[in-house]
Amino acid sequence: TYTGEEIATEITNVLNRKFGGERYFDFSSDTSKTITVETSDGDSVDIVLEPDSNDQLTMDEVVAQINTALTASTDMSDVSVVYDPVLKGLVFTDSNDLVVSVSGTGDANEVFGLTSTATELTDGLLSLAPNTENPIRRADPVSPSVLPSLQRYGIKVSFDPVGKTFSIASGSTGDESSLSITDVNTYATNLLGVSAATQDVSTEALRGLKSLPAVATGSTFSTNVTTNFSVDPGTDTFIVTVDDVRGEVTIPQGSNYSLASFMSELENSINTMTDSTGKTVNGVKVSYDSTAKVFKFTTGTASNNSFIKVSGSSVWGLSQVESVRGSTTTWIQPTQFVDSSSGTAKPVFIDEFGKETINGDGLKVAEWSPLFLDKGELTFDTGGKILSPKAGTQLETVFLAGGKGALTINIDYSKSTQFTSPFAVLSQSQDGAPEGDLVGVTIGVDGLVSASYSNGAQKSLAKILLVNFSSPKGLRQIGDSSFLSSAASGNPILGTAGGAGFGTIRAGATERSNVDLTQELVDLITAQRNFQANAKAIETSTTMTQAIINIRG
Repeated sequence: TYTGEEIATEITNVLNRKFGGERYFDFSSDTSKTITVETSDGDSVDIVLEPDSNDQLTMDEVVAQINTALTASTDMSDVSVVYDPVLKGLVFTDSNDLVVSVSGTGDANEVFGLTSTATELTDGLLSLAPNTENPIRRADPVSPSVLPSLQRYGIKVSFDPVGKTFSIASGSTGDESSLSITDVNTYATNLLGVSAATQDVSTEALRGLKSLPAVATGSTFSTNVTTNFSVDPGTDTFIVTVDDVRGEVTIPQGSNYSLASFMSELENSINTMTDSTGKTVNGVKVSYDSTAKVFKFTTGTASNNSFIKVSGSSVWGLSQVESVRGSTTTWIQPTQFVDSSSGTAKPVFIDEFGKETINGDGLKVAEWSPLFLDKGELTFDTGGKILSPKAGTQLETVFLAGGKGALTINIDYSKSTQFTSPFAVLSQSQDGAPEGDLVGVTIGVDGLVSASYSNGAQKSLAKILLVNFSSPKGLRQIGDSSFLSSAASGNPILGTAGGAGFGTIRAGATERSNVDLTQELVDLITAQRNFQANAKAIETSTTMTQAIINIRG
C-alpha cells in the first residue's frame, strides 16, 4: 500500500534515473558475469548474469537476475537480495551466514570485487557500485546514437492531496521547455489519472530567461594541480549535499592523480549518491577555474530549488564553501486594458512613446512581451531595459482648491530597469517645504550666524566682523573693557574671523580678562589690608569684652 506522496516520489526517482544519469555495470569481462553464493550449511548456487548486447546491466537488472537465479535454486530459494542505496551495496537476506566468491576459473571479478577465495559478508552486505564512469541512457534500437545525448535532470512528480491529482513538471524553464506523455496504458489512466498528450507547454508566466543552476565555488588553494599529485587519508573524503540528497563521498587514494582524473573521480562519486528514498544525484559537473585556481561544482538541475553544498579538505580549497541555490526567472503578463467610451468598450494600447492609443498596429517587440497594459504598468525586455513606455507620462492635472493653481506631475520612465534586484533611489529633489518656526541660532567659527527651523530648513542670517589694529597696545582704555583708537594704535582694520591676522569666534565661551593688571593688584592689596584691619578691630573688641566679664566675676 502506497500513499499518493510515496507514489509521486517513486515515479520521480524512476524518471530521473531513466532520463537523467542512470549508471550501468560494464560486463565486458566474462569472469565478471559469474558469482557464487554459498550459505554456512554448504548450500550454494552459481549465478550467471546475462547483460544486453552492449554488455551492460543496471542495478535493478542485476538485482532482478540474482533473485531469479536464487528462486530457481532448490537449496537457495529462501535467499533474496535487495539494493540498499544508503549502504551502497547488495544486501542478502537469509537465516544463515553467507559468503560469495567467483566460480570456476578463479579469475578475479573486478565488477563485484571478488576472487575465488570466498568473502564472508557482514550483515549480508556486498558493497557494490556501478563501474561505469559516465551516466548513460539506454539506447533506442532504432536510433541508438540519439538517446544517450538527450539527458534531462530535475523531472518532478507531485501529488495534490486535496484535488487528488498527479502532476509532472520538467526540470527546466524557458521557451524550449516542454513535456509530452505517450503510450499510456489503462492501468496508468485508472490509477494515476494520466492521459496521453502530444506536448504540454506551460501557460503560466514561467518563460523568458532560462533558469540558472546552483554553482558552488571553492577558495584558492596551494596544491599544484598542473602536475600529478596525490590523494591521501584526510584529503579523500568530501561531504556533499545536492538538492535534498546528502552523503559522504570518498574517492580512492593514490599518488598519481592528474587534474582531469581527480575531477572525473570526484564527479562520478557525487553522481552515484542516493538517499534512503531512492532519490539519486545526476548531472553534477566538477570543473576547475585555472584563472582563479578554484574548483566549481554545478548542479544538473536549474531552478530555485537547485541546491549544492560541498565540504572537503583545505588542500582543495573546500573547507569553507558556502551553500548556493539556483534561480528561476519569472515575468508577469498583464491583462488587456479596456476603456469605456460612450458606453462602448475600447481596448487601449500603449505605443512606443508611452501614449495611449486605440491602434495596436506596428508594434514590433518580443513575442512574449505584454503590450496591452493597464495604466501605470511597465514592460521590460529580457535584458532588463524598459520597453514601454519609453518616454515620460503626464498624469491627469489636478486643480487645487481655493484657486491656488493646478498641480501637474510628469513621470520619466526612461531610466527604469528590471533586474530583480533590491529597489534603489537614483536621485531626488525637493522644490518646497512646509511652514517652520525658529528653533535655534548658531554662530560658526567664521562668524556666520545661521538659523534652524522646525521644518528642517536652515538659513544664513548674518556674519560677525572683527576689528584689528596695527598696534593694539596703543589703544586707550576708557573704562572696564572699552577702548578707543588713538594715534598710537592706528586706524581700525575690518576683517572676517579666521582670515589673515584675525582669530576665530567661539560661540558661548566667556571672554578672557583684558583689564589693567597693575590697578587690579593695587585694589587687591587695599582690600587685603582693609580685611586685616577689620579682623584686628574684632579681635580687640573681643579681648575687652572678656576683661570686663572677668572683673565682674
